[in-house]
Amino acid sequence: MTTRIVLVRHGETEFNAEGRLQGQTDIPLSAVGIAQAEAVGPVIAGMNPVAIVSSPLMRARVTAETIGRVAGVEVGVDERLKEVDVGQWAGQTVLDLHRNDPDYARLMASGKDFRRSSGETTAEVAERVTSAVQDAVRAHEGETVCLVAHGFALRAVVVWLLGGGYPEFLRFGGLSNCSWTVLDRIGPNEAGRRGMDDRWRLRTYNATVL
Repeated sequence: MTTRIVLVRHGETEFNAEGRLQGQTDIPLSAVGIAQAEAVGPVIAGMNPVAIVSSPLMRARVTAETIGRVAGVEVGVDERLKEVDVGQWAGQTVLDLHRNDPDYARLMASGKDFRRSSGETTAEVAERVTSAVQDAVRAHEGETVCLVAHGFALRAVVVWLLGGGYPEFLRFGGLSNCSWTVLDRIGPNEAGRRGMDDRWRLRTYNATVL
């Protein structure tokens, strides 16, 4: 019995196109983002998800609802799937941050996890998103579940589910808008029969249609 999770990043927003940090600011999809969501919908529907759970932020929720219409699955919402809180950095570009925050470049280059302004650390994001994924999986053991959220949050949960931490997080590339990432795990009975373990395995990372 195999459980599969399909992680989908939301479609593009104007902030994405401008290179601005969004964090938990509630930015809508752009016209490009809507087209991306419509294109990815049939792909995710073809994976036969029995449940779709979304971040409450509108860019993720609209993406999830677009997929849900094609898949014939109602979308649930989980607050824990929100993007990383970047505090006062929200709305700024990397150039802005280099100019306005003298600690930004040092923190980014340190190789150590850090708090983003008054917001969250990577570990804090990973722990809350992992708890949401684990709850969704427990409710649908042996089935396929789709979770729609955000680039930083999803990259963090992939690394943590695979047993990594912040050093491994830095080695994974960012996720594209409306990309999908797939992990699966066989059940403990089958794992024992096959002489394997039942840890999560990465099957697809950052695949896109557009």
